[in-house]
Amino acid sequence: MKHTASIGGIKTELILPSVLYLIPATILTVLYPEIFIIRIIPRFGLLLLGGIFLLIGIPFLIRAAYEVVTQFESGELITDGLFAFVRNPIYAAWILFIIPGLALLSRSWIFLGTPIITYLAFKISIRKEEEYLEKHFGQPYLDYKAKTNALLPRFRKKT
Repeated sequence: MKHTASIGGIKTELILPSVLYLIPATILTVLYPEIFIIRIIPRFGLLLLGGIFLLIGIPFLIRAAYEVVTQFESGELITDGLFAFVRNPIYAAWILFIIPGLALLSRSWIFLGTPIITYLAFKISIRKEEEYLEKHFGQPYLDYKAKTNALLPRFRKKT
């Protein structure tokens, strides 16, 4: 499979739609803070919640990246560690924790759309990667795919 460029373990094809969303979102927030700054939740609450998301997401990302780096060269299907709970732990860290955490820290409600945009880009781009994995690993990957969510970790009993 052809490797694509990535930033922090996330493909640039996922980053581009998010950046294209963030540019006007940032401009609107700067020009019209009275409209876009979240006021219904106290500033401290947003900062605390954003910090919690980052405190979960950053170690999750580091662990996922470590697992990929240490196991990728073997050519084996990675199904242990974080991969036992989610097929795409690097994307999960970004989409579920880091991007929402940063959005909360920004205190702008329009930034809360960024994880949604990134998720939609993920759903489109992951198809190619999954097709490759299905062809390369066959039934073991199909079995893994059937019991492990793509993005939302599924905690299950060991069998």
